[in-house]
Amino acid sequence: MNHKLSIFTLGFTVALAGCQDNVDTQQHQANSPAQHGLTESVSMPAYCAVSEGQQPITDSAEVSQITDQYVFVEGPVWDEQHQVFYFSEMDFDGPQDNGPRSIIHRLKLPNQLDVFIDNSGSNGIAIEGSHLIATTHDSQTVSSYDIATKQREIIVSDFDGKHFNSPNDVTISQQGDIYFTDPDWQLGTRPKETGVTGVYWRDRQGKVHLIDGERGNPNGISLSPDQSQLYVGENNGTISRYPVRQDGSVGERSEFAHVEQPDGMAIDCAGNIYIASHGPGKLVVLSPEGEQLASIDIATRATNVSFGGPEHKTILVTAGGGLYTLQSPIAGFPY
Repeated sequence: MNHKLSIFTLGFTVALAGCQDNVDTQQHQANSPAQHGLTESVSMPAYCAVSEGQQPITDSAEVSQITDQYVFVEGPVWDEQHQVFYFSEMDFDGPQDNGPRSIIHRLKLPNQLDVFIDNSGSNGIAIEGSHLIATTHDSQTVSSYDIATKQREIIVSDFDGKHFNSPNDVTISQQGDIYFTDPDWQLGTRPKETGVTGVYWRDRQGKVHLIDGERGNPNGISLSPDQSQLYVGENNGTISRYPVRQDGSVGERSEFAHVEQPDGMAIDCAGNIYIASHGPGKLVVLSPEGEQLASIDIATRATNVSFGGPEHKTILVTAGGGLYTLQSPIAGFPY
């Protein structure tokens, strides 16, 4: 569906309120797309100015709890235009034939919460202009929700005529490439048609490609700030890294780091990776070289993480039935 690319490109510009025109080239030289062989069409927003040597969040960062009254929360994303976070809640206490029933909630900082889309079927969420792009296990697809009307449209339905298992997490490039993971945790009673738990790419023309079918339940997925690297977490603790080419395709996988039970992840403007470590209930921060910089206690069953807030320095972590925030010295990307 080619119109999605144009929606995203326009939406990214609007959401960042014209920031691209004010990028400080010297401050961003370390993250320059040209250094990775990418085109100059990959732009860094002005809020991503990072001073040389600036350090990310530390082990002693203060964690604030917003609530712990949900069943199981996942997939946060920041909506710059409306200044709110969205996140999924999944009900593992109900029927599971098609995976758990899900709701998309909305959070207006600091603690104003309401239901945004009922019965969404969603897990991970990204944002593409005026649409939420959600991995939707209820229909084994990737869906687009119009933020204004809340209408749903399936934009990735199958791979070679076969249903996915239970799409889990998603990230989108500036050019409109959609990358997502497909473990089998919310498969329910449905057959496993693809035969793999894979990592997929929906290209700018709408075609779906299997990036990697040899991962054991891949989970969190994110792009580096300059879009040159794709990170994927795997259930066995491996964080893999794939080089991204100019056309959105990816190169050979390499092992980047190891984090216990990695779940969702986010990236700050310096390229540091923030990973929800599920069982230990921690937020683990890695440098662009894979060195551990921080390990912060959050809560058990940590599931995902996103940057947002007025200065893009509020970190929202979903864990079990709770929402938690931290303040970061470095701004981050919304997904």
